[in-house]
Amino acid sequence: MKGSTINSILAVLLFSIHIPGLARDLNISTKTEHIEIVNDTVFNRNISVLIKQSSEESIFPIFYDYELERISGIKVYIKKGKRFKILEDPIIHNEDFNSELISSKRVKSIIIPAETEAKITYRVSCKELRYFCDLPLFNYDNADTLDYQITIPETHHFFYNTLYIDSLKYLLIDSSKFNNQMQFRFKAVPVKVEPDFMMYFGIYRDIRAPLIRTTVIPTASGENKTEYLNNWFLRKVETVRGLDSLAINKINEITNGITDSTEIANTLYNYVRTNFKYVAIEIGIGAFIPSHVNEVFKNKHGDCKDLSNFLCEALNYKGIKSHIALAATFHHICDCDFPALCSANHIVCVAYLNNKPIVLDPTDPIHIPGTPVQSIQEKTILILNPDGGEYYKLNRFAPQDNIINYEVELNTDSGKSLQGKFKAIYTGISGNFLKWMFYGSKEDERECIGKKYYELIFNNQSVTALTVNSHSDTVNIEGKLSVDLKIFKDNDSRYLFIDFLPRLIDTENRETLLEGTHLGSTIDKKVKLTIKMQEPFNAFKQIEHSFSDKGVSLDLKISNPADSIIECNYEFILDYIFIKKENLNTINEILKSYKKIINEPIILENKI
Repeated sequence: MKGSTINSILAVLLFSIHIPGLARDLNISTKTEHIEIVNDTVFNRNISVLIKQSSEESIFPIFYDYELERISGIKVYIKKGKRFKILEDPIIHNEDFNSELISSKRVKSIIIPAETEAKITYRVSCKELRYFCDLPLFNYDNADTLDYQITIPETHHFFYNTLYIDSLKYLLIDSSKFNNQMQFRFKAVPVKVEPDFMMYFGIYRDIRAPLIRTTVIPTASGENKTEYLNNWFLRKVETVRGLDSLAINKINEITNGITDSTEIANTLYNYVRTNFKYVAIEIGIGAFIPSHVNEVFKNKHGDCKDLSNFLCEALNYKGIKSHIALAATFHHICDCDFPALCSANHIVCVAYLNNKPIVLDPTDPIHIPGTPVQSIQEKTILILNPDGGEYYKLNRFAPQDNIINYEVELNTDSGKSLQGKFKAIYTGISGNFLKWMFYGSKEDERECIGKKYYELIFNNQSVTALTVNSHSDTVNIEGKLSVDLKIFKDNDSRYLFIDFLPRLIDTENRETLLEGTHLGSTIDKKVKLTIKMQEPFNAFKQIEHSFSDKGVSLDLKISNPADSIIECNYEFILDYIFIKKENLNTINEILKSYKKIINEPIILENKI
């Protein structure tokens, strides 16, 4: 095959691998890994893959970190009759893979001829034992079986932790001792997940799939696996710390005259957030150790670990005790409650003010110091400190901290339309999704973005003259609202539809939610709609609906306080951030009941 053809296939593979059709082209019957722990730093992965016959030529990719891993012994076998025979001079293409998100990665792409059943074997040698941190029990390449075999010398302890294994159809976990070695085996029929090329790099986002987290430590270190990871990480970080005179002079300049520790911390925090560019390179992919603090200061950019490490060093220089901490955001497959690098996809800074740990995330430009960081609410972080490390459970905002207030006032015109105004006030982090929408935009751009958004909120009605005022802890929205074709006359009655009433959850326009949905924040949402009709009507029976269950409630009332006024009030409280299996049905039930109520017309009988 010519190089240009290979490059074309690679381009499709690397940048379009999320396309389901392409991912299904590679059908694997069995993937076996024999993992050998050699010593405190080195481990080998001996991999064998059986690939089913395909009508078209296909590619088997081997992604690896060229700074940490070495690929050797690649052999390709083609089945002839009942036997596999080695393929002489197989086509293997080597390619770098670098972007702002991924660094130090390469891919070896093995071309599998059409109409052949193949076997590929190879070895991956890694010089960093911490890199052995997970065994995924899921895939998107139609593998029938995953078989992991791990050999641990008696000089080491092996620890593992299972996640979401209830979703597996079959799982075997076994262990035995042989020749002064422990051998572990994990064999499973994997769960099929949607294609996502980021999984090739060990980045598992927005999925809840079965995973085994692993860690291996020397027996001489005892059995405190958390302390071992903590100390290992701190030894690495020591080599990238030590502020030079340029950085120190700048820190002194921006904190000159400030004596209060909280004010110093906020000043440095805001300085890093506003003057350093965030470049996203995730931990656990060969880039889990920060760049040197002076390099970060000089270049004015870095990823979460770079910026957090620099902020931590600056705070410590000013006498504010600070540590970096491993964390897992809501996107990540797991929580950071097990000492393995795969448990974290984020690093934050923890500053101690008045002996209280305060989490600071320099990659979050809208975070308010002293409040929970939105992306890691209710998550566990591992604070890396000289005392062996500390797990710390983060708080979250309660619904009463995240109040949303809507007030809508409308009047009927001579036709079927309603004209008036609305305002919405978001407190706490309930309006963070709006802050992100408006972040970095000019006033006219914010108006355009907001207009489109609120027209959807009001079920495709017209919004004009929108104003947006965003503050550190509130977002205020005001605008004019025109609602069309919601009043219909029928002899002595009128039918009023209020299906333009703001939906219960601003950030979700689905009628029912899916398990795994991240809502962003808890909320206490209060909506008041007042409609003044041109002609009076007879009093109607008040419409009331109440629903309450653990963590969620809705109280809705439709009434007529005067003979030409309709008033609708509801309060919706949601004390969840994630849609989980245990709350899915309850939340969807309340969404459906609300939709049913607002879709029913209010019958107004003309007053004689």
